[in-house]
Amino acid sequence: MNSHDRELVSYLMEDRWIQDCEGWSRRNFLKIGLSGLLALSLPDLLQLKALAAPPEGRKRSVILLFMNGGPSHLDTFDPKPDAGAEYAGPLKAIPTKVDGVQICEALPRLAQRMDKAVLVRSMRSGENSHERAQHLLQTGYLPLASLEYPSYGAVIAKERGDDSVLPNYVAIGGRPEGIGPGFLSQAFAPFEVGNPAQPNFGLPDGSPAGNLSPERVSRRKAFLQALDTARRDNDRMEAMDTFYNKAFAIMESREARTAFEMSREPQPLREEYGMNPFGQACLLAVRLVEAGVDFVTVTLGGWDTHENNFTQLPNRLLPMMDLAMAALFDDLQRRGLFDSTLVVWTGEFGRTPRINNNANPGRDHWGNAWSVLMAGCGVEGGRVIGRTDERGAEVVESPVTPENLAATIYDKVGIDYKKYYETPSGRPIRLAASDPIPGV
Repeated sequence: MNSHDRELVSYLMEDRWIQDCEGWSRRNFLKIGLSGLLALSLPDLLQLKALAAPPEGRKRSVILLFMNGGPSHLDTFDPKPDAGAEYAGPLKAIPTKVDGVQICEALPRLAQRMDKAVLVRSMRSGENSHERAQHLLQTGYLPLASLEYPSYGAVIAKERGDDSVLPNYVAIGGRPEGIGPGFLSQAFAPFEVGNPAQPNFGLPDGSPAGNLSPERVSRRKAFLQALDTARRDNDRMEAMDTFYNKAFAIMESREARTAFEMSREPQPLREEYGMNPFGQACLLAVRLVEAGVDFVTVTLGGWDTHENNFTQLPNRLLPMMDLAMAALFDDLQRRGLFDSTLVVWTGEFGRTPRINNNANPGRDHWGNAWSVLMAGCGVEGGRVIGRTDERGAEVVESPVTPENLAATIYDKVGIDYKKYYETPSGRPIRLAASDPIPGV
């Protein structure tokens, strides 16, 4: 027995190895090759998923591109070139592939792909607080002090069930308010990953550490199984045996490792997305959907532009977004995934039509009107739903709410948005408080 295995035995033989799900030490398992990149470790997640026993079935997938901070609708998808300089700002409008539809000049690639997407220009909620508005956009409900609502990803994870070696729900790039499981089991929390643009990025909390080969991992798995068999004296030990076996299965799964290995993609394709965190996160989202993940949230921050709106957007945020989203559309089509993947682009609200008077001007929070873009999964592209007034201040045609968006997401992936869940207090909660967006 070598030094690594002797060290493992000393950890396994300590009493703290046999503890319940709130007290058992993850450090023991980390010794055999799991790295803690998440608030909720993968073994935790796997054990909780097994205990929750969700229903079976896997259908369509969702990639939610969440623009954290609230992007300006006037400077993205609802320009108002005739509103006057104090409203329109310096960014110009350009035509798109759809007759009569213009978007911001800093989005030239998306302009040529607007025939693939539906543009909803009539979103409104009236919420101007980041936390409340983000929660509303991630769950379809405003937050309550007495109840945490589950996110779309958590609901879809519960409905789809544990039929893959990969997690059902993955979050990349940040943690906006509301992306958690709410009153559902932590089994349906997102599997959070870091920056996929980093060199040697791979499977989080699952790749063998150091120089541990798959063969050594298998030997240690066999040792752990033998030890558990010898010491198993209650159902808790048997349950732990089950979830550790699943965690080992992920480590040994070629499918799981491959899905997270960005280096497997050709360098020209990676550059097509953009060699930055958002571009590579979009590419990773496509890889995960291709591997069978049901819901992926990709968060891009920096949109809270009370100041420097007209430098941040054209110089950084919009080019990054344009490059990545255009590549994502094209790549989904090349891989045959476009018709089975719903892509949703949104922030938590829009920004004020009138430019503020800050030294480096920007726009402030505006929940009365903003835009959402949707594509794929049977969405008929090349259309605009709704309209704002001449300054982009108020919705004047076909108003849409986050509750409508929630119902649309569930409906597009085949989940009954009228279904009720029961909260821990016994209160029935409908998955979506309204109906899908008409025409989507």
